[in-house]
Amino acid sequence: MRHAPDGGGAENGDGTGGRDERGSTPVTVRAPDRSPLPGSRPAVQEDGPAGLPLTAAQAELWAEQARDPGGAALNTAAYREIHGPLDPVLFAEALHRTVGEADALRVRITDTPHGPRQQPIAVEPPGHGFPLCAADLRGQGDVGDATATALAWMHADLDRAIDLAEGPPFRYGLFRVGDRRWLWYRRVHRAVLDGYGRTLVDHRVAEVYTALSAGEEPEPSPFGRLACLVAEDTGYRNSAAYDRDRAYWRSRLGDLAGAGETTTGGDAAHAPTRPTCHIVHVDPDTTTRLRELAASVRGSWTGLLLAAHALHLSRTTHREDVVLRLPLTGRTSPAALRVPGTVRNAVPLRLTVTSDTTFAELTRQADLGIREARRHQRHRGADIRRELGLPAGHPALSGPLVDVVPAGEPVAFAGARSTLHPLATGAGGGTTTVTLRDTADGGLRIDWETAPGSRSDGDGADSQAADGSRHFADLLVRLSGRDPHLPLDTLSPAHDEEHERVLRECNDTAVTVPPTTAIGPFEARAARTPGATALVADGECLSYAELNARANRLARHLAALGLRPGRFAGVDLPRSTAQVVGLLAVLKTGGAWLFPVPGRPDEEPAPVCVLAATSARAERLAAGRAVPVGLDDPALPHRLAGYPATDPGRPLTPRHSAYATRVPSGPCAGRTVVVPHSALDNRLRWLQGRYELAAGDRVLLTGPPSADTWAEELLWPLREGAALVLADDGEPAASTARRIREHGVTVARFASEALDPFLRTPGAADCATLLHVLTTEEPPGPATVGRFRSTLPHAALHHHYGPAEAAGTAHHTCEPGGSAPTEALRPVWNTRLHILDPALRPCPPGVPGELCVAGAQLATGYAGRPSATAVRFPADPYGPPGTRMYRTGQWARRRADGGVELLGDRPTAGRP
Repeated sequence: MRHAPDGGGAENGDGTGGRDERGSTPVTVRAPDRSPLPGSRPAVQEDGPAGLPLTAAQAELWAEQARDPGGAALNTAAYREIHGPLDPVLFAEALHRTVGEADALRVRITDTPHGPRQQPIAVEPPGHGFPLCAADLRGQGDVGDATATALAWMHADLDRAIDLAEGPPFRYGLFRVGDRRWLWYRRVHRAVLDGYGRTLVDHRVAEVYTALSAGEEPEPSPFGRLACLVAEDTGYRNSAAYDRDRAYWRSRLGDLAGAGETTTGGDAAHAPTRPTCHIVHVDPDTTTRLRELAASVRGSWTGLLLAAHALHLSRTTHREDVVLRLPLTGRTSPAALRVPGTVRNAVPLRLTVTSDTTFAELTRQADLGIREARRHQRHRGADIRRELGLPAGHPALSGPLVDVVPAGEPVAFAGARSTLHPLATGAGGGTTTVTLRDTADGGLRIDWETAPGSRSDGDGADSQAADGSRHFADLLVRLSGRDPHLPLDTLSPAHDEEHERVLRECNDTAVTVPPTTAIGPFEARAARTPGATALVADGECLSYAELNARANRLARHLAALGLRPGRFAGVDLPRSTAQVVGLLAVLKTGGAWLFPVPGRPDEEPAPVCVLAATSARAERLAAGRAVPVGLDDPALPHRLAGYPATDPGRPLTPRHSAYATRVPSGPCAGRTVVVPHSALDNRLRWLQGRYELAAGDRVLLTGPPSADTWAEELLWPLREGAALVLADDGEPAASTARRIREHGVTVARFASEALDPFLRTPGAADCATLLHVLTTEEPPGPATVGRFRSTLPHAALHHHYGPAEAAGTAHHTCEPGGSAPTEALRPVWNTRLHILDPALRPCPPGVPGELCVAGAQLATGYAGRPSATAVRFPADPYGPPGTRMYRTGQWARRRADGGVELLGDRPTAGRP
C-alpha cells in the first residue's frame, strides 16, 4: 500500500473530491481571441417570465449557499491533463459550443416573488467575455515548474465565490505546461451541474474538439433540455412514485428516530469552510485480490467496498447498526440521462455489523441494500429526514457518504488522451465523504474528506482525514488476505505493527522505584532537615521537626485507639495545620484515612475513629461505630503531651491502603474506592521526577480539598524538603495572588474553575515566582489557556488527569500555541493507557475506543463491593500475569504522536 501526499481528490458521477495545496504565485493569463461562434443552442427555455424553478437538489444547494453568500464551499473543480498536441483556438471554440448546448451553464439563479428561479443569460464567445483564461507556461521552467504555477492559479481561483445571481456559474482555464502537455481547468458551481452533468459536458467538449480538428462539423448535440429535467423532477414530487418511495424509506428507517444525539452534518447548518482531503492508494496486487474476493462471494465490487466501509464505521463507532450515505444520480429515465444539470441525491444505506457476521454476509447485505436504494433513489435524503421527524444533522442520516466510481469511458481530444485530476467537490455539509476509484495501474485510490464541522475533530480535520483513509486502506489490505466466511470478530482492529506500537511504544513508561510507602520519605526528610520550614498555615510556620513531632504524638494516640495497617480513620477538618497534622498522623499509624460523609456509613469502610474540629461533630460522624476524637476536647492536649515525639513503628507495606475516596461522577458515582500506598508513592515519585522540587520551593494548595489532591500535593513537598502553603477555605482570588507573592510560591494547584478568576485579578501578573501551575478535574478551556500565557508567560500550565480509581494517571503540559491541556495526555511512570474496542482489543491510532488504565496507579477496588470491583477492574490482557486494568467508560482515541485525546463518555449502552 502506498500513500499519496495530502491534497487532490476524486471526482465522479457525484462530484466527490478534494484539494491539493501548493504555494506558487498565480500567473497572469490571457484568453484566445475568437469571434462569436455559429451553431450555439438557443437560451434555456423559460417557464414563464420568471424563469425555470429549481430542481429539489438545486433548492437544497441554493439554501446552503444562502447561509454563506460570499463563500466558495460549493465550488466544484477539476483539471484534465491532456497528453498530446492541442489547438487552443479550436479547443476554445469546442468549449464555447458545448456551453451553448448545455442549458444549465447559461443561467443565473435569483430570488423572485415566485421563489428562486434560474433565468437564461447570454454567454459571450472567447475573447469577448467568455470566462476562459489561457497561458503558455513553458517559460516557467520544466513541466513540473509549469504545472506548479498552473495549480497555484487554479487554487487561487477555486477560492473565489461564484455569484449565482449574476452568472455565468463557471470558469475555465487552459494552460500549456509542456510541448505536448496541457491542463484544462474547470470550476462550476454545484447548484448548476452535479458530477454526472460535468461528465456529460467533458465528453461533449472532447467530441466537438475532435470533429473540429478533423475539419468536420460535430454531430448534433446529444443534450436534452434543462426544462425537461426540471419538469420531470417536479412531476415526480407530485406522483404516486413519490408516495411509494416515501413509504419504502419510512418502513426501512422508521425506527431510527432517537438513535443517537444530534450532531452537525447532512443538511444541518454547518461551517462553510472547505473539507480537508487525504488520498491513499491501495496497490494493484491488493486490489486484484479484493476483486477476486468479491467474485468468490458472488458480490459486486461496489458492494464489497461499501461492506468494508460499513465494517470500518462499525469499528470506529462501536455500533452494530450503521448507516452510510449512498450517492446516486437521481436520473431514472432515458431523457434525464441526457441532460446536464443537478438532480444528484444521497440516500441511506443501512447495514448491520455484528461480531458473528461474516464479510461474505456483509457484502451480500450491501448488494441487496444498493439494489433496493436504486429503486427508490429519487426520494431526497433531506425529505427522508424530515418525514421521519429527525432533527437536522441527526447521526442516523448524516453518516459518511461513500462513492464507488465505476471506470468511465476515456476522454480523448483528437486522439490526445486525458487524465482527470479532481480539486474540489463542493460537497459542503458537516460529514465525511469517501470516494473510491480505479487507477490507471490497476490499483485503488481512496479520497477521504473530513469536514471541519464533523464530530470529534480534536486535533483537526486534516488528522481525521489522514487517520480515516489510512485505517480504511489497511482494513482493505487485511480483508484481501483472509477467509471472507470467518466471523468479523476474529479480525483485529489493528494490524500487527500497530498492535505492537500502541501496546509497547506508547506505553513505555517503566521506571524503577523503591518499594516504599507514602509516609516513609517524609519521616526521612524530617530527620535530615529538621529546621527547614515545612508548613505555612493559620498564621504560623512549622519546621519539619515541629510538624513531625505533632504528627507523631497524635499518631501514637490514634494507635492506642486501635488504628493500624488495614484500618481506616475518618478525618473531617477544615484546611488548617490541624488537618495536615491529622492526615500525617493517620498515615504514621499505618492506617488509611477518608473524608467521612454524614448518614452514609454503608458507602465507606468502617473507621476505627473519627477526627473532627469539635467533639459534637466527631460524635455525629462516628455514629456509635467509631471512637470520636474532637480537637476541642480540653483533655486532648494533655494526653498528646504524654506521648513521645519520635516516629512510631508500624508493620506497613506498599500494598496497604493509604486512603479512600468517593467516586464523584460516572457509572460508579457514590462508591468508595480504596487507594494503596504503592499507587500514591508512584504518583509522588513521578511528580518529583517531572517537576523537581527543591528545598527553596513553596507549594500552594487552593480550592476545596479532595482525597486525591490532598494525598498527592500535601505529601509531595513534605517529602522533598519544600514548604507547603495553605490557602484559606473560600479565599478570594485576589487574596490568593497576594499569598503567592508574599510567600514566594513556586508551584500552585488550582481547580480549573478557579484558575480563570485568579488570572483576571490585577495582582496575578505580579506572581513572578510561579514556575508551575497544576490543574485537576476538568481541563481549562482555550480562553483560559490563552489568558494564562499572556498573564504568566514565565510559568508552565499542566493538567493532571485521572479518575478516582486511577488518580494522577496522565498529564499534559500546555505548550505555547496549544488550545487546551487535554490535547494529548501522556501516562505517568509505570502506567499504561489502552484504547480498546468492546472485545478489549487495541484500537489503532485515530480510532475511538474505551480508555482503560493499567499499571501502578490503580486503586485496590471498591470498598465492600467485590462484584463491582471485578467488573471494573478486570485482568489486563496486555500486562504481566496477575495485573489488572481499570475500565474508565470514557471514549478516547490515540493520536498519531502517541498521545491520548479524551472524547467524553462512551456513546454505546451496556457499560460494565
